[in-house]
Amino acid sequence: MREEFISQFGPPLLPLPASLATSRLFLALQLSTRYMAEGIREAAIELFTSPAFVLGVCLSIVVYFSAWLAPEPLFSKALAAALTVRLSLAVGVVEVGQLALSCLRLYEESEAASTPQQVEAAAARFGRSMGGTYLRVLVTVGTLGVARLIPQVPEGGIWRLLPSLTPEGLALAQSVSTAQVVADGSLLVSGVAAGMTACSGLALCAANSSGSTSNGAQKLSTRYGKPHTRQNPPHNEAIEHELAAREAAGHTSMRKNQPQVNEKGTRLFDTNSRASPRFRKPDVSSVRPDGLRHNVNYVSNPKDMKRELDAFEALKRTDPDAIHELYLLDGTLIRRHVPAGVPYP
Repeated sequence: MREEFISQFGPPLLPLPASLATSRLFLALQLSTRYMAEGIREAAIELFTSPAFVLGVCLSIVVYFSAWLAPEPLFSKALAAALTVRLSLAVGVVEVGQLALSCLRLYEESEAASTPQQVEAAAARFGRSMGGTYLRVLVTVGTLGVARLIPQVPEGGIWRLLPSLTPEGLALAQSVSTAQVVADGSLLVSGVAAGMTACSGLALCAANSSGSTSNGAQKLSTRYGKPHTRQNPPHNEAIEHELAAREAAGHTSMRKNQPQVNEKGTRLFDTNSRASPRFRKPDVSSVRPDGLRHNVNYVSNPKDMKRELDAFEALKRTDPDAIHELYLLDGTLIRRHVPAGVPYP
């Protein structure tokens, strides 16, 4: 399987564990099904009990999804290019990219874990981020070459819940020679028969255009509130995905870019700050099932790091009994505050 994946997608960009079957990544993937939402958990458990399937997913994370995180990734292998276009037509470039970020976070956290609790925490975060569409993409990539070896998904399970890949995507994939995701978030596809095609990375492709506007601009997600900013769609989508994962995990009081509040819903002000305004707006705020408040901010531009770190300290200072986290958009953890005696996650 290892040789097959590398021959199809090229050499991995991440260090490949000597033995995937005994790696912490393998264990974290198996544990992650405990934290997946109702509706996909049954199908996920059936799939993740197969060692062959879990090995396939491990390889897809290390070899394929890691390539999405390289600057302007170029998929020149025939199968990799065809699969990239097929997935992009089915669910959109942004969705595949967000899944790649979740996969990278799982790889980094699990491989860095030194205790079973840390592996469990990595598995929990990954499992809670898995919506139906993400799991479908993960299955599509992970089962390449091993479909005969994995168990059947329960009838009426994940395949009923998730959209099927479009015929247009399959037809286009047959003639693709290269697929490149460029810096502005576009997918460029070239091939002898396909010619040159462009699909906006900030919207779904024309074959699945329910997520885009008529002029090709992105239709920003607003399930949890108005757009964070129209000038930075990836930031807004990261917030929406995080809130969706929390709602699936049983969180309540979902708030998007709203002023910081305490357990009574009263707005909190930073009395130590001379700046105006003297309150903060977490990108994501919710209340865990155990009643603990949990705030998260994202850093889009590294140039803003000092400002974001100051905001993090203000959030923590104003409400030290809550969990506070600061991440880059790629899922890299910058800071985390967990009150003493509080289990995390």
